[in-house]
Amino acid sequence: MHRLNIVRLVLGGLTSGVILFIVMSVTNGVILAREWAALGAQMLTVFPNLPAGGYGLALFFIQEILAGLVGAFVYAGIRGWVGYNLRAAWISAVVIWAAGWGLLTLDKLASGIQPEKLIYYNLLAALLGCSTRAAAARAR
Repeated sequence: MHRLNIVRLVLGGLTSGVILFIVMSVTNGVILAREWAALGAQMLTVFPNLPAGGYGLALFFIQEILAGLVGAFVYAGIRGWVGYNLRAAWISAVVIWAAGWGLLTLDKLASGIQPEKLIYYNLLAALLGCSTRAAAARAR
């Protein structure tokens, strides 16, 4: 069993989190901007204390960084079992995507809190972000 380089693992997780944040920011801030603006106007009448601006963005950034760190640790945990190859990176990406965004998608669909277009686009963007993260993790 190899010894883990914790500094490298954490730096890889942070890099992965930044990649996820960029992919999700482009999806939500550019591609789905009109849909989010319409939903935000409706939700403010029901939830007047929603985090806005920089605070909400900071929460999303923390979420993506944590997903990147967890993905890096999952990758480190399974690579000895699966092998030191791209397959281990993809498995860790699918695990993080399914556990993080897949289960959240079920919750959003069940509660009806967001339009389905926003839910599905975010689910696909998260898969793209996790996949990119996996490729970046393997490339280091």
